[in-house]
Amino acid sequence: MGPAWEPQHRSVSAVNDVVRTMFTQWITDQVGDDPDLLAAVVPDYPPTGKRALQDNGSWLRTLRRDHVHLVRAGAQRLTEDGIVDSTGTFHRADVIVWATGFRPNDFLTPLRVTGRDLHRFWGKRPRAHLGVTVPGFPNFFLLYGPGTNLASGGSIIFAAECAVRLIMCCLRLLTTSDGRRIEVRAEAFDAYTAEAREEMSRKVWASPHITHNYYRNDAGEVTGLNPFRLVDYWRWTSAPDPGEYEIG
Repeated sequence: MGPAWEPQHRSVSAVNDVVRTMFTQWITDQVGDDPDLLAAVVPDYPPTGKRALQDNGSWLRTLRRDHVHLVRAGAQRLTEDGIVDSTGTFHRADVIVWATGFRPNDFLTPLRVTGRDLHRFWGKRPRAHLGVTVPGFPNFFLLYGPGTNLASGGSIIFAAECAVRLIMCCLRLLTTSDGRRIEVRAEAFDAYTAEAREEMSRKVWASPHITHNYYRNDAGEVTGLNPFRLVDYWRWTSAPDPGEYEIG
């Protein structure tokens, strides 16, 4: 985000504003002759701050059908024959597709392990050094852990390969020593967590003008996404600093 860029509620930087112009033009090309529908489907928040719909135009064209009505209000409750939305309006329905998404911030759910409780350590703020290791949990490694999901391009396969490479480096450090366990030092973990939080604060996903998105946890923090350049993340996971790990 550009601190001096205005207006922040529309876009967070010059590049982000170009993206908004492109997205808005695409939507206008599909439904521009219906001003009410156009106003309903053009986002009122910075683009890419929520997961963008990958549409070839068919979804927007579907909204123009005579028997289709777009309701922007949320679903408050279900009844035996329909839905009551957040404005109190009842919508009769024969079939309901309850596509409310998933829980990307609930890592290792519903896995339960007897022993040290990672969920208790995390609380509502899952975090891991380079998204892979956590202090106090020796010989424990994460794939697709906190701070490794991608929302700005790239492939999750790339992120997984980086994590596996880091794990192999850690195991190599362990097997070439006299130790039986390896874990990240708390100082390295805390430093990386602070840097990731600071970097994320400058990204569109953390914009205060986005009232909700599934990237955020209950505290309003974005803990699942990688805020760093992929080339940097690749470099960090390719050659980890042995001093950041404790072997015993």
